[in-house]
Amino acid sequence: MEKHVMLESGFTPSEPGNESSAIVIDWGIHKDIVEECQRRFSNTLPSFCEALFAQVDEDIYRLIKASTSEARRTLLFESMWRFQERHQEIQDEYLRIAPQWFFSEYHLQEDFPDLDDDDDDEEESFAWSSDKDKLEDEARLSLLDDKQLEENVALTTTISQANQAFARELFALEERFASMQGKPVKSAATMPISPVLLANTLRDILDAWDDEVIVRITIYQSLSKTFSKYLKTLYRDTNSYLKNRGILPNLKTNHIRNVSYEHQPHQADSPSPEFTATTSRGANLPDVWYQFQGGAPVIQSASNPALPVLPRYEVLQTLSQLQASVLSEVDTDQIDWNSVQEHLRQQVNQALCLNDQGQPTQRVERNDQQVIEVIFRLFDHILGDDTIPSTIRTLLGRLQIPVLKTAIQDPTFVDNETHAARQLLDSIASASIGSNSSDKAFHNQVKQIVERIVEEYEDDMAVFEDTLHGFERYLQTREKAQKIKEQRITQAIAGKEQLAVAKQKISDLLDSPVLATAPQAVQDIINKPWADFLTLVLLREGEEGKAWKKAIAVTQAVEQYFDPDVTDADRQQFRASIPGIMKAFQQGLDYISINKAKSHEMLGQFLDAFDTVSQVSLEETRRNAPAQPPKAPPTESETAQEADKFSEMALSMPDGTWIRVIGKGDQPPLVCKLVWHSQFTHTMLFVDGNGHKALQIKDIQLAEQLRNGTAEIIADASVPFVTRMLNRMRNAFSTASPGNNT
Repeated sequence: MEKHVMLESGFTPSEPGNESSAIVIDWGIHKDIVEECQRRFSNTLPSFCEALFAQVDEDIYRLIKASTSEARRTLLFESMWRFQERHQEIQDEYLRIAPQWFFSEYHLQEDFPDLDDDDDDEEESFAWSSDKDKLEDEARLSLLDDKQLEENVALTTTISQANQAFARELFALEERFASMQGKPVKSAATMPISPVLLANTLRDILDAWDDEVIVRITIYQSLSKTFSKYLKTLYRDTNSYLKNRGILPNLKTNHIRNVSYEHQPHQADSPSPEFTATTSRGANLPDVWYQFQGGAPVIQSASNPALPVLPRYEVLQTLSQLQASVLSEVDTDQIDWNSVQEHLRQQVNQALCLNDQGQPTQRVERNDQQVIEVIFRLFDHILGDDTIPSTIRTLLGRLQIPVLKTAIQDPTFVDNETHAARQLLDSIASASIGSNSSDKAFHNQVKQIVERIVEEYEDDMAVFEDTLHGFERYLQTREKAQKIKEQRITQAIAGKEQLAVAKQKISDLLDSPVLATAPQAVQDIINKPWADFLTLVLLREGEEGKAWKKAIAVTQAVEQYFDPDVTDADRQQFRASIPGIMKAFQQGLDYISINKAKSHEMLGQFLDAFDTVSQVSLEETRRNAPAQPPKAPPTESETAQEADKFSEMALSMPDGTWIRVIGKGDQPPLVCKLVWHSQFTHTMLFVDGNGHKALQIKDIQLAEQLRNGTAEIIADASVPFVTRMLNRMRNAFSTASPGNNT
């Protein structure tokens, strides 16, 4: 089991009683340099705090405007005022605590002990930039309530985003501060202006007050926005100062590792999950190419053996020159992917084989040509997959040249499911399915990954590996937040349905001809307050609860007393039960908090009905009562679905199934995932890739849409993305092959 550590809440390096816990950092001959860094940092803190306070006020006010609940608006207004009153106190604490991290190591507490002795030699996490507050261990999560989990997810997301956004700057700072300590990075003290220290210092300060969770979460989200405006300048200026003072002036950051919460083993070292696919084991890219022969080649001059062969290193150099320009300026709202791909093919052909006049002057070696063909056709299918938002497809399209280069160097790309470039494509695509433009954080995360690869990748796979590891860690936090959203939506819908089912059950229970002919006072109390009481008891205790069984017995006793078929002599024998009935109704009305005066009035009229009723009056009421219209029989669509494969598909659809619903007109398709299917009302709830409610539909309606082709199940959604695209390539080729009769 891995270790998870949290920054100890409430700890400050100079707090009385904590001196023994604080670790004093000895900077030796570099003390004056560190003091200058501390001074510069302290000078910028007031403006940082002011920016944070302004952002928090703006974000809370936005929540107030968006709220439809008066109580919630009042709560948020009060929280905003309380926070504004504490501005100076928070700033003073920040100015007191944060600069001290330059000379005092932040005390760490072991949040979840390592129970696996075999992991003792495992590589330690990055000491300066790891997120010590990451809550990814399921055992620990089970000890947290939803509010704690939401708050910690917000905090770790803020730290993660800053680590990713400033990975290069953080790497340089970590190396330089470690150098001044004379230690390697992994054993040096925490870098004093790292996102994890800045964020957790704020958390420690906020722990002194009992704020609403939504306010704490908003503050952390505001902190993330303030980081994006503040940290880049701080890190750049600090690095520049240290460099000018001779601290690692020649440090290279082209191939840095992404900053992450903590070290985890390389995911590629473990076998990938099993999946259902038609991948041909042992095949490499040239093998796959033979399946696609017959199409127009990318390299038009490849078939002329008289032309000289372009060496592979020149092929890679030429592709590198194109790398930055591919899909760098594309309007995703008006994009024709076929035209985009055709233009890129022409660019590659021109760059590799043609002169300025468009005449072929050289050719690409046969194996390299085959790799180019397969990768371009692979991306044709990737860019044509409308389950992924157009904005993300554009970003994936920018990876064509880097993927092409790595595939030329390693033709097993097609069948190596642990290949870092392939895993990265799989991860981005899988996380993108069903998402939309509202998820700005996810889009920015993918954009940063793509921009780094396009900028840095030459031939070192470490760039793909680093971005893959960082993205996987980001996804862990994102997926936890999505699960919380899905659970909330499901609970809300399920709660509404349980209420509707309970009300219908009570309505059926009280839909009695006897109660319909009872005195009006009886009907008034039975059909409203008593029905509400029965509904509440049923929801809280279920049909096996004692209170429910007692309430049903009392209802049946009332029904029996006012039955017109009961003689007055027999009814007289029931009078002994009236005090018990009245007591039960009194308790029921109290249970649902009926106004005392109204309750007293209704119970008085109810008691009078017991005293004045007679068989004659009840029979007369029954004779004079208007005839009740017969209940309409349920329609065929309500009683049973058409017995075909589509109804079976809808009825038996498991949670987690992705579907694609064709949009109306020019609208893009709706891609969503099933998270709940009611056994009572047959309602199905689907969410989009962001965890938001996307579709609520009856299974009979979905079956009809499956039947008429306006909806379809994405049967291979669980298959790794690149494998799925290769399968589609094979299927497309098989269908288009001469002599194919399918």
